[in-house]
Amino acid sequence: MLLESVRKNNSRPKTSPARAYLAGYGSACDAWHLTAPHPEGRGLRQALQIALDDAGVEASAIAFINAHGTGTPTNDLIEGRVLGELFPRTPFFSTKGHTGHTLGAAGALEAAFTVAMLENQQIPASAGFHEPDPEIGHQPTTISQNINGTLAISQSLAFVGNNTALLFRRGDL
Repeated sequence: MLLESVRKNNSRPKTSPARAYLAGYGSACDAWHLTAPHPEGRGLRQALQIALDDAGVEASAIAFINAHGTGTPTNDLIEGRVLGELFPRTPFFSTKGHTGHTLGAAGALEAAFTVAMLENQQIPASAGFHEPDPEIGHQPTTISQNINGTLAISQSLAFVGNNTALLFRRGDL
């Protein structure tokens, strides 16, 4: 039906403006363990750096990070340390406390939430986070907050050491 309308009117269907653009992408596998990240966060660190390099931006340009945040001691420790080293002043949070871990769909949901939050210029508190871990240092957000910026990262950690970082740029620019 749409195709017939386009042919009849010899016009294109109207499109919506882009909400965001994928500005950078990084992927790395540390193959450390079936379910645990490398103790130094090698794969995650590499994926994040590749995404920054791909986008041609510095870590300080990132407005916020949607961390994978599984809520497991080992994953949270490694992820928090890597974020603290690469992005010491960048707020981060995890949407898993709001959605639960959706397994294979987690990365897609996290990316969609990241785009929506970048568009709305506001990030949520990390649901379920109550007690800071002094070993981690860099802690997730505890309150919803407004952000200023055009760039955000959604990162995912998967089985067998697969790590991915998607760097999004707001679409209204």
